[in-house]
Amino acid sequence: MSRLLAYCGFLQDEKITLPNTGVNGRPIEVLVHGALRFLWSEVEWPFQQAELQQSALNFHRVIQHVFQQTAVVPFRLLSLFDDLAALENFAAENEESFVADLERLREYVQMESVVYIIAPRIPADADSGRAYLQQKAAAIRLSGEHAAEVKGAVNGLSREVHVREVKTGSRIFALVKRGDEDRFRKAVETVPVKEPLSRRISGPWPAAEFLSEAVKTPQVASPR
Repeated sequence: MSRLLAYCGFLQDEKITLPNTGVNGRPIEVLVHGALRFLWSEVEWPFQQAELQQSALNFHRVIQHVFQQTAVVPFRLLSLFDDLAALENFAAENEESFVADLERLREYVQMESVVYIIAPRIPADADSGRAYLQQKAAAIRLSGEHAAEVKGAVNGLSREVHVREVKTGSRIFALVKRGDEDRFRKAVETVPVKEPLSRRISGPWPAAEFLSEAVKTPQVASPR
C-alpha cells in the first residue's frame, strides 16, 4: 500500500533547486498550487520499524535542502496523505494562510538557545531531600532569569522572541534575519551561564515556532 509523504511548502522561485530523492530513495515530486509549491513523494506504507531513523534523517534532509535557499513551512515528521487529490485539497484549503506566512517569514530563520538545569543526584534522607528541593527551585528561578536576560540581549536583532519554560529549563526562540545568525550567537554568549545551568545554541532552522495558528493546525491534523 502506498501513501503520499509531504515534506514542506514554499513559494515559487525559479532559482530554487530541489533534491532528486527523499525517504526510501523515492523521487521528489512537486505539487503546484498558485504561488505555492509542495514537495512530496510516494512511499510504501506502513514504514518498516528498522528504517524509521534513516527515514527521519532523509525527511529532514529534503526540508533543509529547500530551507537553505528560502523560507519553508515544514510538515511534521512523516506526514501522510491518502493520495494526490487529498494533498491538492489541503493546498486549496490552506493556500491563503500558507502564502501569508511564507511572505512574512521570507527573510527570516529561527534561532534557539536552550538552557538546561544540571540537577544534583536525589538524596535518600529527608533532610537532604528538602535541601535538594530548595536547590531545584532556586535553579528553576535562575533558569527563568537567564532566559529573560537572553531575551533582552537578542531583542535588538530579533523580530520576535518566544520563551518557553520546560521541565529541564528554558527554551528561547528568536526570529532572526538570514545572515544575522552569528550576531545572534554572539549576543547570547554575552549572557553568562551560572551553575547549575548549561546552554546550547542552535540554528538556523525553519521558523516553525513563528507560524500562524492557521498554518500550525493542519500540520497537527495531517500525520497518520
